[in-house]
Amino acid sequence: MPRQKVSGERRVAELALQLGRAAYGESSAAGLTPAQWMALRFFARANRFSRTVSAFAEFHSTTRGTASQTVKSLVERGFLTRTRCTRDRRSTTFDLTEQARRQLMADPFEAVVEAAAVLSPAQRDRTARGLQLVLHRLSANRERPALGACARCGHLGRGVERGFTCQLMQEPLSAAETEQLCVYCQDGRDHGGPASGS
Repeated sequence: MPRQKVSGERRVAELALQLGRAAYGESSAAGLTPAQWMALRFFARANRFSRTVSAFAEFHSTTRGTASQTVKSLVERGFLTRTRCTRDRRSTTFDLTEQARRQLMADPFEAVVEAAAVLSPAQRDRTARGLQLVLHRLSANRERPALGACARCGHLGRGVERGFTCQLMQEPLSAAETEQLCVYCQDGRDHGGPASGS
C-alpha cells in the first residue's frame, strides 16, 4: 500500500495537540487537577472584564457547567475570591488570592515555557502568530470568541493624554491591562485597530 504523505496542515495540528497533551500531562501536581491549573493560569492573565466563569469556559473550550464546578472548587480551596460585578450586578468576577499566586510560582507548565526557549526570538514570534491565526480560524468556524490581548484588539483606543481605552466597554485601561487576555477581543486587522502580532 503506498505511503500517504501527511499534509503540512495535519502536521501542525498534530504537533499542537501533542504539545498540549504534554503540557496537560504535567499539570497533575500539588494536588490540583489539570483543569484547576488551567483556571488559575486563566484568572492570572484575564482582564477585569473577563474574569468570569463564562469567559473561562470559552478559553478552556468546555461547558459553563464544567467550568463552574472547577471555579467553585478553587473558591472552596481558597485560591479564588468571588466579587459581584460593578457593571452588571447579576454577574460575578473572580480574583486570585495570595495563596493562588504562591501556587503559580510552582506551576508545572513553566517546563513547557522553558522548552520554548530553544526557538530564536524570531521563530517564537512567527510560531505564536501562526498558532494565533489557527485559533482565530477555528473560533470563527465554531462561531465562538477567540480570546486575545487588548494590545492587539480593534477595540483598543489610544489617546495622547488619556492613555488607553477599551472603546467597547468605554473604560480606561492601564498599559499593563493591554497585555491581559480579554474575551471580547477582536482581531485589529478586521476592526481598524493594530494588527495582530504587532
